[in-house]
Amino acid sequence: MPLVLVRVDSRLVHGQVVEGWVPHVKASCLLVVNDDLAANPFLRSVMELAGTPSLRIVFCTLDEVAQAAAEIAGRGEKAILLCSTPADAARIYAKGVHFTDLNIGNLHFGTGRVEITPSVFFAPEDYEAVEALQRQGVAVEVRGTPFEPGKPIRGGGGWEF
Repeated sequence: MPLVLVRVDSRLVHGQVVEGWVPHVKASCLLVVNDDLAANPFLRSVMELAGTPSLRIVFCTLDEVAQAAAEIAGRGEKAILLCSTPADAARIYAKGVHFTDLNIGNLHFGTGRVEITPSVFFAPEDYEAVEALQRQGVAVEVRGTPFEPGKPIRGGGGWEF
């Protein structure tokens, strides 16, 4: 599998990913999985402005993710998969794009959300998605940048952060 990092980040493509994670994991491609973004050429072009000339950015829907990941593998690229919610990460896993580790970098504050860290706020559905992934053996951590220690998340009825 060509995925060197699977990350949940409400902001998707931005400087922290492009300047921090891409060189750290030596990625050559970003696979951005988001139905709304894939359908909006203007927003895709704005996201592409955050990239660099040597970084290929692929946008796809949740339904297209397995095919897009296979094409990236066929090209021999190393990719960071970005999605905006833990629920999307669980859907991606269920579509056959398997990964062993999930990085949660940022989830915006909103009504009904609980602070996990100063930059990660969980909604009830986020707990459910993380537990579903952990039942599949996926390790989940909160970590904004590669230069800070990760905080593992342990669910299963007794949440630890």
